[in-house]
Amino acid sequence: MASRSKQRSMPEILIELREDDVEFKQAITAHSFRAGQTVAEPAVLSHNLFTLMKGRVQLIREGPNGRRLALATLGPGSMFGEGALLGATDPRAKAVALTDCVMWMVPAPQAQALAVRYPVLSWGLLQTVGQRLAQVENRMEEVAYKRLPERLAGLLLELANGGKAIRGTSHQSLADMLGTYRETISAILRGFKEAGLVELGYRKIELCDVRGLRLATGTIE
Repeated sequence: MASRSKQRSMPEILIELREDDVEFKQAITAHSFRAGQTVAEPAVLSHNLFTLMKGRVQLIREGPNGRRLALATLGPGSMFGEGALLGATDPRAKAVALTDCVMWMVPAPQAQALAVRYPVLSWGLLQTVGQRLAQVENRMEEVAYKRLPERLAGLLLELANGGKAIRGTSHQSLADMLGTYRETISAILRGFKEAGLVELGYRKIELCDVRGLRLATGTIE
């Protein structure tokens, strides 16, 4: 039996569409952002379809007291700005770059027309919404069953994605993802450092003891 060809990523599919379709190419504007920069305020997010081509982005909601809640953490190939296609949007949600990233943006009228021509756009958005829902469900389970240090250890391992370093992610961003305060995260990280689990730098966390962090999550190997 012939082996299956490698499944193309969403960025690869969109790059091919841009090369083949002049209208698609003209509808896209590409933007680069540094870690910590705001990618889209609520008004922009509700009227444009975004595709994350490179890097990581966080969707956050700011409350009236200034506290921030992370709604989702997205990686390359993720699509967001569902208001451009569905009309429904969160008036308080905005997107912030977790790392240096590259974004493609298509205004709502063009996005709607192109989605009819290329169902892969709607499929990509639906896939991202599913990933966001899974993140919310996982977070609810962790809140119910795990203490904050265990959750932070698991988050560090997730963000490192098999590597030994996390770059471009601030203590505030970690706090947003876990629904707590920056000061609390900083205190736990200092404890991790004293235990030899991590080394801390400016927007950089080195994982010194991956096994120790896994044990800190409550996972026994």
